Amino acid sequence: MMKRNKLIYLVAVTIGFLFVLGRALAQEENPGTTQFTYKVDFGPVYPIEGTSNQLTGTLGLNDETGELEKLTFTVPLISFIGTHPGYLSWIGNAWTNPDMRFRSSTITKKENHYEVDGTLEFRRRYAPVKINLYRRNVGEEIVLEGDFSMNTRDYFIAPPPVYLVPVWIPMKFTLVFDRPKMDLMGASINTHGT
Repeated sequence: MMKRNKLIYLVAVTIGFLFVLGRALAQEENPGTTQFTYKVDFGPVYPIEGTSNQLTGTLGLNDETGELEKLTFTVPLISFIGTHPGYLSWIGNAWTNPDMRFRSSTITKKENHYEVDGTLEFRRRYAPVKINLYRRNVGEEIVLEGDFSMNTRDYFIAPPPVYLVPVWIPMKFTLVFDRPKMDLMGASINTHGT
């Protein structure tokens, strides 16, 4: 009876180890999904956070080196889900300004990431933004993970009260692109649907 219990325990531990190992390998192969998130730590309703999977973007790569040269993305303001997700849509006046758009102007490679300077369009106004961007190649895909803080004062003629709209809103995004073949390195590529 004692040997049987030890055998069952050994089999259970082995199965558990294989399950954990399989999940770790599956996560390495699965790059994630294209998404855009924001979170506000205070405001008229709290907490305020939203996630959108309707983010679309384009990526331009150098013909010879394969390095990033251009990045654009668009996210519909009414596409967010979460806790009070309509907040960004409300301050952006999504009825007349349905999208938030970014277009890069320069991309600088640092040691382990890129600094992307560009213009963010929100409320039909434009302001400079600097994005910290990390690139991973996962199988047949390129995964870009970025973060930046949007200064809301750049998008209003008269700044709204701070208790309603904070000065800074932190944002994060993930873009997943199909990896081009070697002979197509210079072509712009689009995110695939989620």
